[in-house]
Amino acid sequence: MSTVTPKARPNGQSAEKLQTPEPASTRKRRTHNKQDIQQRNEEQRQAMIENFDLEIEDKIRSMMVQLEADKMDLQLKADCEIAQLPKCVREMPLRKFLQEYGGEVSVAARGTLNLEDQDDALFASLPETPLAIRVRRKAMASK
Repeated sequence: MSTVTPKARPNGQSAEKLQTPEPASTRKRRTHNKQDIQQRNEEQRQAMIENFDLEIEDKIRSMMVQLEADKMDLQLKADCEIAQLPKCVREMPLRKFLQEYGGEVSVAARGTLNLEDQDDALFASLPETPLAIRVRRKAMASK
C-alpha cells in the first residue's frame, strides 16, 4: 500500500499519514480449489437433505393429525347411523340379521315387531300422531 501525506491542518495539529487501498490489479485473488468446492457442495447437499427430512416429518405429522380427525368423524357418523336403527335391530346379532333378514333393516324391523299378530284394538288405543290427525282432518274436510 502506498502512503499519502496530507497537507498540514490549519489549527496546527500534526497530520497523520493516510493509507490508500491498492489498485484492484495488485490485490490477491482468492482461488477456490477443487476440494473446497466439493466440501461446500457436500455441505449444501447435506443441508438440503436435512431440510427435506424436516419437511417430510412435518407433513407426516400433519397427515397423522388429519387421519385421527377423520377416524373420529367416521366413528361419529357410524354411531349416528346405528342410533337411527330400531332398537330391536341394533340389539340383534349380526349373523342373525344377515341370515334371516338378508341385511334389510325394514324387513328385520317388521319381523321383530310381529305386527301381523297384534290385535287392532291395541293400536286403536294408542294416541294419534300429529301427521295422522292432519290426514284425518283433511279427509273430513274434503267430504
